[in-house]
Amino acid sequence: MAYPAAMDQHLLALGSLFAVSLATSLIPGPTNFLIVRIAMRRGRPAAVAAALGTTVGCLVWCAAALIGLAALLAAVPWLYKALRIAGGLYLLWFAVGLWRAKAEPAPPADAPDRPGGAFWSGFAICLTNPKSVLFFASIFSAYVGPDMPDWMHAAAAAVVTATCLGWCVALAWLFSAPAAVQAYARAQRPLDRIAAAVMAVFGVSLLWTFG
Repeated sequence: MAYPAAMDQHLLALGSLFAVSLATSLIPGPTNFLIVRIAMRRGRPAAVAAALGTTVGCLVWCAAALIGLAALLAAVPWLYKALRIAGGLYLLWFAVGLWRAKAEPAPPADAPDRPGGAFWSGFAICLTNPKSVLFFASIFSAYVGPDMPDWMHAAAAAVVTATCLGWCVALAWLFSAPAAVQAYARAQRPLDRIAAAVMAVFGVSLLWTFG
């Protein structure tokens, strides 16, 4: 009779992991701003590519957590500082690019696009996002401890990845709607500079507190 009780506990843990993952995704951060900006500037295919890149980044973090990310960061404290510095510098570099971006006309609905760059932007932002490091090194790692069965490890990774994919694709779909694209086209420079300022704040906050 112990096995069903243990199964119920595992399923409850997966449900709470989903709730925490969704809440974490909803918190504004570099990834959300990137996907929204790509969706309004370049349209749906590129935004979905950025969402897929972010999801692959989540898979990388899941793998890192499963092989002992929390233990590694505890054993090598300077590694977390290095990740924060790298993330801060990347966000500042990205902010400069946004600030200097020139206004462009809204892309036609049937315009061809090469979404590869958007995919790698989403991937890089996810890997350098300190929110990802904190989530996978603390919250996610708590759900995939050594006392958990292998199927629970796989299920936890699937829950987090599916939540990431669903949220990012929803952002891409919503903000690439024609009304959003046209609104962005009318106010590209101020919106880009607002996004650049937000990215810069994230970057500076990482560099300011890395010690």
